[in-house]
Amino acid sequence: MLGFEQATIRDFLQIAELDRNSWQDNRNFEFIPDGEHVWRLWVEHGLVYTAKQEVDVVGAIVAFPGKSGIWCLHKVFVAPEHRGQGVAMQLLGYLLQALDEIGADCFLTVDPENDSALNLYEKLGFSEKKYIKGYYRPYEDRLVLTRRTST
Repeated sequence: MLGFEQATIRDFLQIAELDRNSWQDNRNFEFIPDGEHVWRLWVEHGLVYTAKQEVDVVGAIVAFPGKSGIWCLHKVFVAPEHRGQGVAMQLLGYLLQALDEIGADCFLTVDPENDSALNLYEKLGFSEKKYIKGYYRPYEDRLVLTRRTST
């Protein structure tokens, strides 16, 4: 059975390691993982939730405020052996509830070819869409999806 909780400082190294390992089957995976330094900062100053099996982090999600006031839902990831069990959906639920409680809108970017993620985000209320060609590099287009708070 997995437990879900807001991350603490003692979690950031495990989260960074899982981040490095969990993206390897994605397009352009070499650009996706974030480093330990930024995870340390996000755990302290953003909203980070974890899924744990006992003391091991097996999933995480992070959002942080932008200077415009809207929050960035930066990423959600789950260890390969725990995928397909609703872990990402539960992490999204905890994070979106926290954002609703503080009255914060949020946005995310997604690969326009990732139909399963697009369907999921639409179901969760990310209804505003903006296509940006060459978002990262000339060959990496993204959709920016925005969700307005439900409060």
